[in-house]
Amino acid sequence: MGLNALFLGYGRMGAALGEAWLGAGLVDGIDAVDPIRAQDVQARLYRQAADLPDTPYDLVVMAVKPVMAREALSALPASQLQNATIISVMAGVPLRTLRASLPLERPVVRSMPNTAVMVRQGCVGLYADEDVSPALRQTISRLFDAVGRSFWVDDEAQLHAVTAISGSGPAYYHLFSEALADAGVNLGLPRELAKQLAAQTALGAATLQTQYDADFVALRQAVTSPNGTTHAAIEEFEQGQALRRLVDVAAAKAGQRSVELSGG
Repeated sequence: MGLNALFLGYGRMGAALGEAWLGAGLVDGIDAVDPIRAQDVQARLYRQAADLPDTPYDLVVMAVKPVMAREALSALPASQLQNATIISVMAGVPLRTLRASLPLERPVVRSMPNTAVMVRQGCVGLYADEDVSPALRQTISRLFDAVGRSFWVDDEAQLHAVTAISGSGPAYYHLFSEALADAGVNLGLPRELAKQLAAQTALGAATLQTQYDADFVALRQAVTSPNGTTHAAIEEFEQGQALRRLVDVAAAKAGQRSVELSGG
């Protein structure tokens, strides 16, 4: 793709993205500013922005903590940004804040990746204003599809919902797997075996769910024979729609917290 990228922050998330892009040949090179040097990476690492070469970048990826956003962007001279598309992977930092931190007008894309990008099975929400062309959107999609799947939303406010569902979502599945493994122990299984059964079952279910034209209801019903073992468990989950109500309330809480953190 002939892209030269700069990462501001090269921790777990930044490195997961950057190293995947380099490995797939989606970028020609990466300079990364991070005071803590990562190990075994292909990117060229710099401790501070002042040490960077005086070169214009095609992509500038914001992967620092949100409170550091303004400081990190303002440390870059306009000459390095004159050709750049700014990509933010920071939760809760709206476009208006990113634009206000730039010394010149540049296209800005917000992304909401989740931690599964580290195993290249991530789910990434994307948003940009109309100044980001269809061709550039396609380029951004290819970058994030290298670490999973990417999805564009039509309104920046929808990123709060993306945060609540897929951004925070891995923790929900980890919690359920933890509870399922504990249930296995209570039924008499060794803990390590219960953990492996829960994890492999989650992987298999997720693989089925991501097949083309998968239907969640049909998949559930295919396992649930009338008056069988699964039916007995599902009846408990569905009693008074307790599980569904709990998930709905929890996701709403996460979405509201995302709004609060963004100053909305």
